[in-house]
Amino acid sequence: MSSALAVDRAFAVIAFKRRLAYKTQWLVGLVLGGGAMLVSMAMWRELLSGGALSGYDWDAMRAYVIIGFITATMVFGAADWQIADRILDGHVAVDLTKPVDFQRARAAEFVGSMCSTIPTVAVGVAGAWLLFDPPGPASATAGVLTAASLVLVFPLAFGITYLTVLVCFWTKRYLGVMWLREALLAFFSGMMIPLAFMPSWLQAVAWALPFPHFTTTPSAIYLGHVDTAGALGLLAAEAAWAAGLWFGARLVFNHAVKKVTVHGG
Repeated sequence: MSSALAVDRAFAVIAFKRRLAYKTQWLVGLVLGGGAMLVSMAMWRELLSGGALSGYDWDAMRAYVIIGFITATMVFGAADWQIADRILDGHVAVDLTKPVDFQRARAAEFVGSMCSTIPTVAVGVAGAWLLFDPPGPASATAGVLTAASLVLVFPLAFGITYLTVLVCFWTKRYLGVMWLREALLAFFSGMMIPLAFMPSWLQAVAWALPFPHFTTTPSAIYLGHVDTAGALGLLAAEAAWAAGLWFGARLVFNHAVKKVTVHGG
């Protein structure tokens, strides 16, 4: 293992252990996330009792809600405040003196904290599977491509989160920025309601953003709403967004540390 990868692994492991050390927080996250999923299931069961809506029947919606639970738990359970605090309290100035790339180190920590949500996801999905018996993937290929889409959620979530955290250089606050990001992500990803239920113009706006790849893309692949070529196209778009956000964040960071004063220094 190269020295750079060893450093990445160390940052990720530390972040993973730090999150799991707070067992009460983990249990609260499980209860809140699992409870929200159960409420959503009950609501959609009633709404779809009369038949399908916009291509979603009760069978499809059960799988859709579970996928939304997985991605929401992963994305909203990651440690973004720790990155923001390094900027807000001025520790970023110390980080810049270290022989470690700031963005890469924060990415490793973020991925490590996302991995800490896996136990919550596993328990929640197991419970939902036992209670609601959702359908399996449309095909074995769809299952593999769905897994690939969920893996790509890790770098995509970091890219969006890191860019919003960098706004702290100018705002000196993060809470409002975080709320705005989470609201936009929940709405335009399809976590709240499937994009297919929205007007065509609003769907077009959503697909011009990276957010649909958090829930709509993996669920569309899983349910067979797109063929293999379409699924590969969605995965390519998801990967392109992750790469674009990574390099875009580098440009923003390089500008921020040159132009913005942190705690008078």
